Amino acid sequence: METATPTLNALLAGHARRTPERPFIHHRDGTLDYRRTLTLVERLAGALHALGLGPGARLGIALGRRPEGVLAFLAATRIGALPVALNPALEPRLLLGFARAQRLAALLAEGETLAALAAGELPVGMALIDRAGRHPGCLSWPELLGATPLTSPPEPESGQVAYLNFTTGTTGRAKGALATHANLYWNTRAAIETFALGPDDVHLCMFAAFAHPHELFCRALQTGGALVLLEEISPRAIAGTIRAFGVTCMMGLAPMYRMMAGACARADLASLRLAESGGMYTSPEINAAFAARGGVPIMSVWGSTETSGVALANTAEGYRLDGSMGRVCPHYQARVVDEQGRELPPGEVGELQLRGPGLVSGYDGGIALAGHQGWYRSGDLVRRDGDGFYYYVERISGMIKVAGLKVYPLQLELLLGAHPGVREAAVLGRPDRRKGAVPVAFVVPEPGAELDAARLRAHCRAQGLPNYMVPRRFELVDDLPRIGSGKIDKRPLRALVERGSLTDG
Repeated sequence: METATPTLNALLAGHARRTPERPFIHHRDGTLDYRRTLTLVERLAGALHALGLGPGARLGIALGRRPEGVLAFLAATRIGALPVALNPALEPRLLLGFARAQRLAALLAEGETLAALAAGELPVGMALIDRAGRHPGCLSWPELLGATPLTSPPEPESGQVAYLNFTTGTTGRAKGALATHANLYWNTRAAIETFALGPDDVHLCMFAAFAHPHELFCRALQTGGALVLLEEISPRAIAGTIRAFGVTCMMGLAPMYRMMAGACARADLASLRLAESGGMYTSPEINAAFAARGGVPIMSVWGSTETSGVALANTAEGYRLDGSMGRVCPHYQARVVDEQGRELPPGEVGELQLRGPGLVSGYDGGIALAGHQGWYRSGDLVRRDGDGFYYYVERISGMIKVAGLKVYPLQLELLLGAHPGVREAAVLGRPDRRKGAVPVAFVVPEPGAELDAARLRAHCRAQGLPNYMVPRRFELVDDLPRIGSGKIDKRPLRALVERGSLTDG
């Protein structure tokens, strides 16, 4: 395998030279072709360079799915600076705290977030950039785009860090993974080969702009295709965008597909050929409902910050609608091991480990990946069937041991979700003096459903659940907390359990 791979910047320059007028970025504000994109990136690179940003400097980007975010990302990598994508919905004090901790040289923001940041005590030396160019005292994005283009800075190398890709932090403090140009190339290459992507594809990624931000544009950039950036998350807006731009490939989360299945019965989704769902379990019910509306099944995929994105995937040529994560993608290797690191046969539950050129080398601050001999320890418990399909079981840290017997929360969550009166459930362990731990369940009822602990307990037993696996406590809640990417955040629920705020019932 060749070690030298194209950088993001080389890919953009190549398309701008070969197909300059081909559309690259579609947005409600207009379309940028490859030539115009390169011109704007070079001007912005010149402006950032004039501000003193260079190799290793950090540029914060606190925007939604907007063209400016993509342009800023590419301009920063052009001069060796590191883009850092931030959640614009964070409280300004948290954003400022993050800016100080990450030593940001500049931060691009807009709207109320920008106003609150400007009113706070900014880190010394940090420049604040206003996307709209309206806030006094901030650098104006439109003016930065009028800077002298920087057309010949030192070319970044493929092994150079392209950006800090932050983990979701669901099990602890978020860490900045060191994603190189080569990592992004091989991860994107794996997706291209897995899904037979090409230059005629139009990509719509509905992941949060701060969660794996390269997913917004890397597939289009590597194939010479086009991407669409959509800020709204309403089902009708998504369906209208697919129709208007001829979207062929879409990435999203299970709740988005569920909403679309319910609200887009008459939508024209004829151009769509690939619908990916990552980040969480996608039930067969959601899949069937969306396939009936959209005409294509949902391809469940699995990836992580450390793998630079999708590493396991279902494909149109062979997929499962039973919650499978899929098979291992090209350029990755995967295995399932026990606690001693011994590889397990199909059907056995163990830790998922991966390796390949898409794996990041470590985290910011000199923190190494958890692993051995090139194998990354994902911390996910999975099983693999005889055909090579992987199935998620639970995080190792989430497994509950009841009197020495293993209980996997996802199994209970799916069983509870099968009750017609349950919209969603989250299960975790509570310390118990006699048994070590017992499961407790937080349940979101369907509107109008008559639910109580007795009905839910009876449902569990009717499904043949052993007594030790039946949750000791059922807590009915209006909603479940989530992190910005849309995944359920069990940390606030765990805090309730650890504080002893729940009693048996």
